[in-house]
Formats: sequence, C-alpha cells, structure tokens
Amino acid sequence: MLPSVSVVIPSYNHERFVAAAVESVLASEGVDQLEVVVVDDGSTDASRERLAAFRGDGRVRVVEQANEGAHAALNRGLELARGELLFILNSDDLFDRQRVAVLAERLAAAPDAALAASWIEVIDRDGRPLGVKRAWHTLPPWPAPTPGPLLSELGDPRLALLETNWIATTSNLAFRSILVREHGLRFAPLRYTHDWDFILRACRRGPVELVEQPLLRYRVHGANTIDEGAADGGQGAMRFEILWTVARHAGSLLRSLAGSEAGLADLERRVLRSAPAFDRGDLLDQLLLLRGVDERPATAYDALLGPGHPLRRAAENALGG
Repeated sequence: MLPSVSVVIPSYNHERFVAAAVESVLASEGVDQLEVVVVDDGSTDASRERLAAFRGDGRVRVVEQANEGAHAALNRGLELARGELLFILNSDDLFDRQRVAVLAERLAAAPDAALAASWIEVIDRDGRPLGVKRAWHTLPPWPAPTPGPLLSELGDPRLALLETNWIATTSNLAFRSILVREHGLRFAPLRYTHDWDFILRACRRGPVELVEQPLLRYRVHGANTIDEGAADGGQGAMRFEILWTVARHAGSLLRSLAGSEAGLADLERRVLRSAPAFDRGDLLDQLLLLRGVDERPATAYDALLGPGHPLRRAAENALGG
C-alpha cells in the first residue's frame, strides 16, 4: 500500500485550466489515500467559481489568500498538506493517471532520494501534444554556453541541474514531507527560479530519481511565467535570477559530489563551461566569487535579491534590461 499523498495546486487566474488540473489528480490510479490542496492566490478571473464545483468532494480542500505570488501559494499549500508524499501541480498543467503511483513507487524503492521527477509531455493551450522533454536531453530552454566538457555528460541528474533546470517546473516535483516538516525547505520569493532554487537545495539532501516516462503534461499557452521573462523588458530580471540561483548552489553541491580534489577540479572546470551565462560569464564569475563555498550563503549574497540592490540593477541591465 502506498503512503498517503497530498497534491498541492497553486492557482492564479487559470479559469480555463484549473478544473481540468484538479480532475487529472482525482483520476489518479493506484492511490488509496489522496488529498488535493488548492491555494487560490487572489485570482481575479472565474477560477474560484470553477473550483466551487469540487466542494462536495472530501478529497479536495480549497483555500483562498490575497495575491502574494507563486512561492507564497506553494508554501501555504505545503504547510496545509497532510500526506507523507507531496506532489505539486500548477493550475494549468495535467497529471497522467499513473503519475502519482509510479513516482510514489520510485521513491519507495529509493529511500535516500530527495526528489522524483519524470519526462514531460509538452502540450499547447488546447491540449495538443508538442513534443516530449526527456530531462536534459531534449527541448532545453537554452543551449550550454560552450561545447563542453559539460556537467550533464557525467550522468548525475544533480550535476545536470547546474546546467539547466531539466525538471522544468514545480509540477514535476514529488518528494517526502520530511523535506518540509523536518528540513524546513520552503520556496524562496523568486519570480522565475523559485522551483530551481528549491530543487537545488533539495539536492543537498539526496539524489534525484528520474522516471523515463512522460507522466506530466506541461501546458504552453502564451501566458507562462517563462514567456514573460523571455519577453523584451523581462530578460534581464529572469537571467539575473538564473545566474544568482546557479551561483548560490554550485560550490556546495560540487563539493558534496566531487569525491576527491581531482574530481572537484574537474567539476569546477565543467560548471564554468556548462552553467547558463547568457554571454556574460564575467557576471557568473562575480556571483560565484561573492557566494563562496560555505554550506550556507552569506547574508550579503542573499541581499542581492533586493530590488534596489545596485549590483542587481547593473546585472539586469547588462543581461537584457
């Protein structure tokens, strides 16, 4: 029998998609103890009316809050979730019927694993398939800055995560509740990389299990947050968060996985060739230097996220405005 499962759905202005998201979780097969925790983050469309249709289903809890951002809705949902295993599904995506059971079984077979994820089927606004993202092997958001040698060539999913967020979305996360309840992991107030930052912090707790089946349908519909960041005016902010996130975790993760000084030297060379730099390797170098290799980042490093911080303003301008 599988452990109890909670699926957290942060919901914001997805009136067209949110009911289908909830229904896809409720259709999960092979799960005896399932709850869905939907946190509506101050939607101004008809999302709440769509969610009202689930009031009679004891498996579904809907809570509402003023708009605080995706990270806040996720943290609220994780605090309310009662399951031993925690999954996340964004309100515009869909679960395969087998997703929960397959990932739960993979976690059970890998007691040291921190996270489990799967391949992703990308779909359009109307649910038509666009292709399958096979972790870091296909459909990357951007190419590595050099031909290599790359971190991803070493085969460890954790190292590949310093090259690209191949997990791609919070919808592709499954993990034990111990990460939240005992280790205190939370989503940071990042607009574009709150998922990536959470994943890399979790990687310090154990390996990542990858299920090579497309058990998540990720919807591309023109209003995705990553599209906002890729648009003119948003590139600088998104790219800065990416560089900041990678630099925040690179040193400590490489040291934990190196195995030897020679191995560490090789990983350090690879990270400079692999990590996204957007043709501004000097900025990545500066952030890596500021961050250092201590287990915990210096307060001064985290302070770079302040919207008025002069280094952040200069970096965003250099990275795209």
